[in-house]
Amino acid sequence: MAPLPKLLWFAEQEPVLFGRVAYWVGVKDWVLLGLCDTLVTDHSVASATGLMDLRQLSWDSEALGIAEITAEQLPQLVPTTTVLPSDTRVVVGAGDGPLANLGLGAVAPGVMACSIGTSGAMRVMVERPGVDPLGGVFCYALTEQRWVVGGAINNGGIVLDWVGEALAPELGGDAEEELLALAARAPVGSGGLIMLPYLLSERAPHWSALPRGAYVGLTNGHRREHLVRAALEGVCQQLALVLASVRAAGNEVREIRAGGGFSRSPLWRQMLADVLGVPVRFPTAHEGSAFGAALLGMQALGLIPSVDVAADLVRIEQTAYPAPAAAATYAALLPLFNELYDALVPTFASLRRLAPGLAPQ
Repeated sequence: MAPLPKLLWFAEQEPVLFGRVAYWVGVKDWVLLGLCDTLVTDHSVASATGLMDLRQLSWDSEALGIAEITAEQLPQLVPTTTVLPSDTRVVVGAGDGPLANLGLGAVAPGVMACSIGTSGAMRVMVERPGVDPLGGVFCYALTEQRWVVGGAINNGGIVLDWVGEALAPELGGDAEEELLALAARAPVGSGGLIMLPYLLSERAPHWSALPRGAYVGLTNGHRREHLVRAALEGVCQQLALVLASVRAAGNEVREIRAGGGFSRSPLWRQMLADVLGVPVRFPTAHEGSAFGAALLGMQALGLIPSVDVAADLVRIEQTAYPAPAAAATYAALLPLFNELYDALVPTFASLRRLAPGLAPQ
């Protein structure tokens, strides 16, 4: 993540090393160099670096100046469908986020892909690149005609892992089903309990290293099931903020397709639909990025005419429709969830200053 500020850090903190570097490359670039003896990076990965001009598909001179590097120190930019020569033809490919949209069949404008694994994300395809003036969401390339606008969150399934370790250690390391059953015993809205799930700070739409997790609204009437459910609801509410940011950037969202490990849980499926307030469709396959990579490779090799065929190849297994009462409850809670972040920023900043002496043991 964030190569541009990392380059600034190297220039400021490791100036001698910084001055000796011939090329700055990503892990994928390094692998392709080893496979094909060619130093390239695709437009999709490059569009996430902060160093590429999205409209010109070239390294951005202003960004390079800020980073104090030259274009000659970076790999050559190529389309995602570029085929590199080797004993076995190698397709350069794209970033995992845009590929997840492709693998879920979310390729038409207005169709959003949602994924919750360890982290989470919401992305919608658009036909032209654009920068969000509010700074809430990113824009990454897939092909010349398809880009994704959206945002990733740091805290997805990892929040459930933490809940198990911190609140139900007796269940052991493989306690997901039991934790979800526990959450199902609590009411929608967790009895007025809100969890900010910022265990690993947060990306979209806040993009800040400051936030920490918090439970707000605890009373002596709350029990473990409320705390577990509030954690799941917090993840979904954070995704709802990303959805709102995508719409605020001027993008239509009329359909949502979801995948990832969370989609195995009926409770979490329904909760997501209720919190987002729109139907959520779940394809048969849960791992969208791998299928998306295969489809992109097939287009590059001329086996399919376009990745747009993904919409017809992905079969929908189930659709979760918002339950009106639950959706109304979550709609009322979402502004409170959003306001809590701003209200607690000064506290987050103070805790950060105190952090060295308060680190968990």
